[in-house]
Amino acid sequence: MADTSFTFPLTVSLYDLDAREEVSCANLFRYFEETAMRGSAHFGFDLEWYRRHEQFWVIRAMQIERACAPRYLDALEINTWISSMTRARADRNYVARRARDGRVMARGIANWVYVDAQRVQPTRIHPDIVARFNQPAAPALKPIGKVTLHPETSALYEHTTWRRAQFYEADSARHTNNAIYVDWLEEGIRDTLRAMGYALALDDAMPRIWFYRHALEYARPALPGAAVKLNTRLIHRGNTAGVWEQSLSHAAHGAQMLRALTTTLWRDARNRPLTWQRVPRQT
Repeated sequence: MADTSFTFPLTVSLYDLDAREEVSCANLFRYFEETAMRGSAHFGFDLEWYRRHEQFWVIRAMQIERACAPRYLDALEINTWISSMTRARADRNYVARRARDGRVMARGIANWVYVDAQRVQPTRIHPDIVARFNQPAAPALKPIGKVTLHPETSALYEHTTWRRAQFYEADSARHTNNAIYVDWLEEGIRDTLRAMGYALALDDAMPRIWFYRHALEYARPALPGAAVKLNTRLIHRGNTAGVWEQSLSHAAHGAQMLRALTTTLWRDARNRPLTWQRVPRQT
């Protein structure tokens, strides 16, 4: 691994778990963000350094693949490194492994944009950062391009939901935290599956939807109090998998906030693949 590598050890807490007693994609996303901050600080660029220079990083796009869900008290090792750096952008990679056996739980790659705090515009990455992170390594996942949606193509099913960005969902940057959108996207898919007639329940004996891959591209932030519209389209259905396009926009004037592609899998109570035909419908 190149000199940009940093490993952050952590132990899964009870409050990290969802209703299935697993660490969700959104919480893995939070782990990755924290690892990025600690990795930057490890090499001399902590939060106070960025504040002194009136500069900061924002995520433009993020991709995550969840191979296996961590559980309570699992000790994890999250490795992060830089795979590419341009004038104002850098790709930061992540691999989360279970410490006891080295099993890969998730991989991720994020395209970060360097921003001038006064102008709130992309700016040239500080030369000290460029000098320190000048040994890029191979990416954990395929580097992110644009997340392209195809609204002109007929969907197998389409559903729209509305929500309001809450104050408690905002982070220190005073807009909706990046990981919150993952929760919104997953809930939008669950809402769509219910609208399609599929039975979703927390009963451990029931099939469940497994969120395997997310690719997100951010266009503009959702501020607390903003009403947002989430359009969800099932564009491909395989034997056990589903591929979804999602677009988040401002409910008042239609400005797009986020584009996303998600891959889901059906699993049975024993965590084995399950076909769409065997998923029970609502009665």
